[in-house]
Amino acid sequence: MVITMKSNSIKKLVIYAMFTAIVLLLGLTSLGYIYLPMAAIVTVHIPVILGGFILGIKGGAYLGFIFGLTSLIQCFMAPDAIAAIVLGTDSGFGVYNVLLIICVLFLPRVLTGLFSSMVYRGLSKLDKSRLFAMPVAAVTGALTNTVFLLGALALLAFDQACVAFGAENAEGLFAVIIGLVTSNGLIEAGVAAVICTAVGKALFEYTKRHPLGIEGGM
Repeated sequence: MVITMKSNSIKKLVIYAMFTAIVLLLGLTSLGYIYLPMAAIVTVHIPVILGGFILGIKGGAYLGFIFGLTSLIQCFMAPDAIAAIVLGTDSGFGVYNVLLIICVLFLPRVLTGLFSSMVYRGLSKLDKSRLFAMPVAAVTGALTNTVFLLGALALLAFDQACVAFGAENAEGLFAVIIGLVTSNGLIEAGVAAVICTAVGKALFEYTKRHPLGIEGGM
């Protein structure tokens, strides 16, 4: 019994380390971001979602935090319009920028892992094949990242967001946000649904033959 518990703990640590490394690799290189003039199409959320499938809600939230950490680092490595707002490039860095870092860079990423894992876990009780649960959870996670990030910018840094996105008023900013959600957001959601379902299905079949012994996982 003791040996089994130790073996499961080692497996869990190895899986955490593996997914952490993947998130860091994508988040800190060009592999995880396709840059556009006003924003970036992100692929870093994919291992966060997949990790949530295997590691459960806590694991998804943890990997989302690592995703947020890479986003903060990217603000210095490859600054864009959002980085300028969050870091106060034009206005100076202050306590309010710390709030922006938490709500714009970290919170949406943590919720990405949290919500996708929750949806997957809930739907898996009804969908034993996981072929419905996985894409729905992946789309949920991808759209959570996009919607919450842009929403936090609009709510907490309205004036700066208008300037950064070339919007003259609230209506213009809303139109930009809707455009980004329906373009970047849907592309990210579609890619996540395809990859997370394909890879997730393979992982699910593997874990049926080789149980990982991880509570809340696949």
